[in-house]
Amino acid sequence: MAHCGLRIVSDVLHAISLRASATLFFSFLFLVPAQAANVSRDWLGGVPESGQLAYEVTRKGKPLGFQNIDFSRAENGDLIVDVHIEIDYKFGPIKLFTYTHQNREVWRDGTLLSLKSRTDNNGEDVSVDLRFEGGRYIGTGSRFKNNLEGPLLSTSYFNPNFIRQTKLVSSQDGRLLPTKIDILGEETLKIDNKPVRATRFRLSGKLAIDIWYTQTGRWVKTQFERGRNKLVVKETNPARLPPRRKWRQP
Repeated sequence: MAHCGLRIVSDVLHAISLRASATLFFSFLFLVPAQAANVSRDWLGGVPESGQLAYEVTRKGKPLGFQNIDFSRAENGDLIVDVHIEIDYKFGPIKLFTYTHQNREVWRDGTLLSLKSRTDNNGEDVSVDLRFEGGRYIGTGSRFKNNLEGPLLSTSYFNPNFIRQTKLVSSQDGRLLPTKIDILGEETLKIDNKPVRATRFRLSGKLAIDIWYTQTGRWVKTQFERGRNKLVVKETNPARLPPRRKWRQP
């Protein structure tokens, strides 16, 4: 949600290019106001040892769906991130809105190398197929405009440096998402029936959400509005998710 890398002429030159890009990228991060100083800058800070994160999607406390993130390693050490999301909003037996998203990302040293996704957005099929080459993302996307100078972070959220960005790339359709991020302060959340201290951030602009990260960099909650509905995505025990054999494919 296997491709694991990019076509390159020279592994050595490609590695040098990536190191230079990553240096510039993380230098930029330190120029961003220190509003997120209490959240780890380690891009792997949100990746659990179990290799899996699970989230429940709710509206007014009632379950609507789920999100699952699986982490694995390619033979060359690149991090593979597979995301699967399902949402069903019903009024009684009538489905008012359905959403299925499957996304695969490949990361190296904090740099997003590639992004490939398919989404059924309430009957609308959207997709992305991007790779990082020559300092920019190239490829295709339903709303991709060939304007993604990188490296950029995507809206998969697991990387805690997400809340230090002024621009993001939509993992759903390839759009560039300029954003402003404000810190709202620390809160204690109940995650899997346990108290968890996390910092709340508010994004405004093309991406309007509230998002919470722990000090170690784990993404634990997101809240956003769709129409008049406020949806909450909160970390849960993976055992609460439906079995994979029942997962839909977009």
